Amino acid sequence: MSSKCEITGLSQEDSKLFEYLHSQLTGKLEINEPEKEMISSFGKPLENTVSNNKGHKSDDRRRENLLKHLQKSVASKFSNSKLTPFGSAESDLALKGADFDLCLQIQEANQKKIIKRIGGMLRGQGMESVQTLTGAKVPIVKFVDPRSGFNVDISINNILALHNTRLLANYAKLDKRVRELAICVKYWALHRDISDAPNGTFSSYAWSVLVINHLIQEKVIPNLQSGEDRTIIEIEKREYDITINEELSADKSNQKSLPELLYSFFMNYATYDWNDKIISIRNGESISRDEKGWMNEEPSALDVSNSEEERPPRMGEHHLSIEDPFDVEHDLSRVVRAVGELKIRDELLRAAKLMSEGTKWKDICGTVNPDRLKDMEPEDLFHDLRDKSDGIVKGMLDKTKAEIEALEKRIEALDAERNSTIRMARAMRGVIDETSDLRKEHKAIITGLKDRNKNLDSIKTQRDKINSDIILPIHMIEDELAKVYSRLTEEIDIHRVPSLEKEKIQFAWFLELQAMHGKAREASELHQRFINLVKEQKGEIKKLKVYETKHDETTMKLLEQEPLLKDKNINSNEARSYDRRVQNIQKALRERRGEMHKLRRESGRLEAWMRKKNSGPQGGRRGGNNKQFKPKSSKPKEASGPITLGDLSGLLSGLSTDSSSKKEKKVSSKKAGMKRLGNLGAHRGSRSHFKKKE
Repeated sequence: MSSKCEITGLSQEDSKLFEYLHSQLTGKLEINEPEKEMISSFGKPLENTVSNNKGHKSDDRRRENLLKHLQKSVASKFSNSKLTPFGSAESDLALKGADFDLCLQIQEANQKKIIKRIGGMLRGQGMESVQTLTGAKVPIVKFVDPRSGFNVDISINNILALHNTRLLANYAKLDKRVRELAICVKYWALHRDISDAPNGTFSSYAWSVLVINHLIQEKVIPNLQSGEDRTIIEIEKREYDITINEELSADKSNQKSLPELLYSFFMNYATYDWNDKIISIRNGESISRDEKGWMNEEPSALDVSNSEEERPPRMGEHHLSIEDPFDVEHDLSRVVRAVGELKIRDELLRAAKLMSEGTKWKDICGTVNPDRLKDMEPEDLFHDLRDKSDGIVKGMLDKTKAEIEALEKRIEALDAERNSTIRMARAMRGVIDETSDLRKEHKAIITGLKDRNKNLDSIKTQRDKINSDIILPIHMIEDELAKVYSRLTEEIDIHRVPSLEKEKIQFAWFLELQAMHGKAREASELHQRFINLVKEQKGEIKKLKVYETKHDETTMKLLEQEPLLKDKNINSNEARSYDRRVQNIQKALRERRGEMHKLRRESGRLEAWMRKKNSGPQGGRRGGNNKQFKPKSSKPKEASGPITLGDLSGLLSGLSTDSSSKKEKKVSSKKAGMKRLGNLGAHRGSRSHFKKKE
């Protein structure tokens, strides 16, 4: 068993893992004030970090196109809804490749049901890695858009996040150093694996708040939440102060450079009194735990880390506390776990120490977990094609197109079967609308079903009402009538003459039985009519089924190939069985359409590679005169390096259209873009489903 530190209680392994924090807690860590020239030497590397994470116009276009697509294909399916982007991409504080966050606003929504429904829509569109997180505080659906390469999060009614984004965006506009410092801090935190809220460290948003707080303390920017005029809104019966004083501006008194601000950032939070103070940009300065009421609860991160229990206790709340700017009851550190807290504190000390010693910025940001970041880098679209001959790629393309053609027929058959089954289910309930595409005899059957259903309901109601009023069945009434009639008409025994009162009761009972008998006969007649109508209805439904299931032989064979529809027999007497069949067909359609999207993207990718590899001396398209892509030799341009999802739009923007002697014809910007693209790119519905002109 390894010995433990007497001061911190950390094992030798953990003492090495949290080297800088352990040294500080044991009083052995020294951070000397660096010389100004040493800090200035970080200027160029930090500028490169900021420049490398600058958003490209092509990224903005892809986000805009994706937003339009989702508004049309998802948001439009919910009445009075609105899809709004938020997050670091909107506040201009995002690293390259950041998630695309969207908020779907819907009034009085069942958020969990909507999230599940959206997940189904996205899978049907061919989106990848679709996850529906209905148990989160704010329900969310996560997915990857394969065409743009973006990781997308859609949350429901996340209203405060929209205001948080607006606040950070206004801070970013005050001084360029806000964005520069935020980018450098986020880049460092990402590579040091302490910007991962799901795994117990700070979120990217929390690091942004820390940057804003530091710059307010440095008096680089003012507190935008100050002022007497307040803006109050109500969300889910809670009031929030969302005041943003947009009239304030930076006074420019602090002219510290980016390296100086970054070093002071690390030193500030590495030595911050987390035990007694809480970060609050709303307040403009730190507030005490006593004032806020957020106590540093036990057990501490060290207690949890040092625990020898098989299942260590959960760390207490409000460690490394950061108050949300608008939801003041929300602590942004609530996601931080024990190991996460120790890592954050250790990395802040490490960064301050190494920066004071002049260690290279690249080494300070050395990647801790490369596997986590590999998926964040754009993938080479053509990585598997570079070592293949043109003949092999051509064969792959032909095979893909044949699969697309076969799948199109299969989807058409499924769609026809779904529509047919839906009409059957509705017809059986007598609620189908008479549509113009039905034959005359078909309409007559449906109309008869509707009228007959009304008659059935009416007859059943009358029959059941009579049966509920009459206690005895008709055969018992008839037997009782015979007995009473016999007693009333038989010869009277002079020794046993009934009293007048008894005879009155007998006559009254006889008259009542007569009335009951009449009603019972009426109920029997109604029941017989009901049976006859049910038989007639069944016969008409059989006729309707014949009309609805008259598919041609090809369609039937295609449907037999669909695994989801095998052994799904239809009971024509139960509309519920049709509903179940519709659900199975809908599920099959979503899966097949997802396959179709992938095949179309693959077809576009193969065509793009063949055009790229076989492009002539002009580069790009024939007849083009774009010098940017003109190769220096007649060899294929594959040696220029891998093409990534993020770079593809930049490549496409450099392609020019064919020159022609014909008079130019004005076209819309959208059509012009389509002409430049040709048949390149992954297809998604109306966004890129087009064909190259012959």
